[in-house]
Amino acid sequence: MRFFYENKGLSILAEYNDRLAFGAHLHNHIELVYMIDGRVKVLVDSLEYVASTGDAIIVFPNQIHQYQKIGRENCFLSIFPRDLCPEFQNIFKYKLPISPVIKNASDNKRILPLIDSIVETHKKKPAYYDNLIKGYFLSLLGELFQEVQFKETKSSDGDTIKAVLNFCSENYTQNIKLETIAQALHISRSYISHLFCEKLHMGFSEYVGTLRISDACKLLASQDMSITEVSYAVGFNSTRSFNRLFLKYTGMTPREYRRKGKQNKS
Repeated sequence: MRFFYENKGLSILAEYNDRLAFGAHLHNHIELVYMIDGRVKVLVDSLEYVASTGDAIIVFPNQIHQYQKIGRENCFLSIFPRDLCPEFQNIFKYKLPISPVIKNASDNKRILPLIDSIVETHKKKPAYYDNLIKGYFLSLLGELFQEVQFKETKSSDGDTIKAVLNFCSENYTQNIKLETIAQALHISRSYISHLFCEKLHMGFSEYVGTLRISDACKLLASQDMSITEVSYAVGFNSTRSFNRLFLKYTGMTPREYRRKGKQNKS
């Protein structure tokens, strides 16, 4: 997964996952996580929560969110367009969850069978896939929304932060600095720095680092590029800096990450 402003079109992600995203990002899709086992810290629109085994997390379109590792993570992760469930459009458009974490979602015994059906259907793509996947997601959201309290949406400086994140996503492989963004978007350097600290709880350089490491994870998992080639492709000037930052964010070296990915596929 890439950690920035994402426009995912009509794609659907539905999988079991043991590594959640670690950097701040936002996109125009619904993001749903169910914690099968473990704990994770989640920050949504600058507020911090903890989700544990049996909890669910739901993030609405264009909410800035990130996950921070606490311990092991074994979860269901899905990212899907709001258009998949037009029956809930008024909720997605005009409301937000008061808390993104739905505690003890596992108490509802219909949740896990629906998740299993979504993953299996998405993987096998049977006949009438579109109808089946929509039906399962409608049912899952209907069950979860019974436990969610909503509030009306309010305008904020979200457009500015989206513009900043989008600029970063398009240029993070280059040697970008705060001054680069300030000049390109005609926003003061100090205000951009303030947005990163207030909305993302990290500095600009740290955020760019998460973008690069995120992209590196994808390349290590899907390409035959050498580790040195990957480090330069995502914007690092030296493999030493790349290895150090990769270890900091993922808890393993690039080589270990690639090896683990191959083991999971086998």
